[in-house]
Amino acid sequence: MKLPIIGLLVIFMLSWGNNALAQNPKQSKKYKVKKEKKRDPYTPVYHDKDSDGDGVPDGRDECIHTPKGEPVTPFGCPFDTDFDGVYDYEDLCKTEKGPKDNKGCPWGDRDQDGIKDNEDLCPDVFGVAKFKGCPDSDGDGIQDKDDKCPKEPGIEKYQGCPPPFIDTDKDGIDDYHDVCVKVPGVKSNKGCPEIKKVDQDAVSMAFKNLLFETNKDVIVESSFASLDALAKMLRNNPKYNLYLEGHTDSEGNDEANMDLSKRRSASVKKYLVAKGIKPERITTDGFGETRPVDSNDTENGRRNNRRVEMTIIQQ
Repeated sequence: MKLPIIGLLVIFMLSWGNNALAQNPKQSKKYKVKKEKKRDPYTPVYHDKDSDGDGVPDGRDECIHTPKGEPVTPFGCPFDTDFDGVYDYEDLCKTEKGPKDNKGCPWGDRDQDGIKDNEDLCPDVFGVAKFKGCPDSDGDGIQDKDDKCPKEPGIEKYQGCPPPFIDTDKDGIDDYHDVCVKVPGVKSNKGCPEIKKVDQDAVSMAFKNLLFETNKDVIVESSFASLDALAKMLRNNPKYNLYLEGHTDSEGNDEANMDLSKRRSASVKKYLVAKGIKPERITTDGFGETRPVDSNDTENGRRNNRRVEMTIIQQ
């Protein structure tokens, strides 16, 4: 009989405890709070506020100022299809990467001069890299806006115009283009006295076959045979001296071009000296891009401007 009495007592106590709890609201609230405090600490709690109305609560919205109605990712940011850092709603070229400065589109080249519009100071006029996309129509190294004779090659001293015609030796060749200013000569030898055809042919062949490694002063091996023939001709004519002028196209830095033109003419001299020509018989100079013989706007023109001219001067 003891066991049933104890059982009834336990049931009564449990029933009384639950009723007491149910009838004491403060105790119930305390109980619930304690229960909430036992929540898993690793479970994030999000606020329900959604400032931009994109359906993503501010607590996990990484872009809380997205324009209303704009589709967003689970993190609340607008889509960026081409991953260029410009959201699709601001991007005029959604499938092509481009800078924000150009509304998400890549920079173009309106004048097709190879210089992107954002770096081109004259984006609507075909120009050259030296002047950041602005033109130098006559290829004399002076851009058109500073050139008083933009259609005719000139020099800086005369603001882009050719120097006045002065012919000291009266040979019909102006002093600016005359290597032998005080001795009458012929145009084919740059104002110096004419030399025998066979000797001129040796000079012409050496000039035509002279090649250098790209952007270097190293002579290409295919040029050696013609230079050897030139050296032989000079040895056979001890009264001949040689004047070498280095030139480049307008691509690249002005100072670097000037330096390269001088180094290339010096390389030719070094080669000829190694072949037995006395160094005092050879004079070298370099003019960089300042004396073009053709337009720098085409590859063929630039090739013609990259040269080392050779002139025989008789003692």
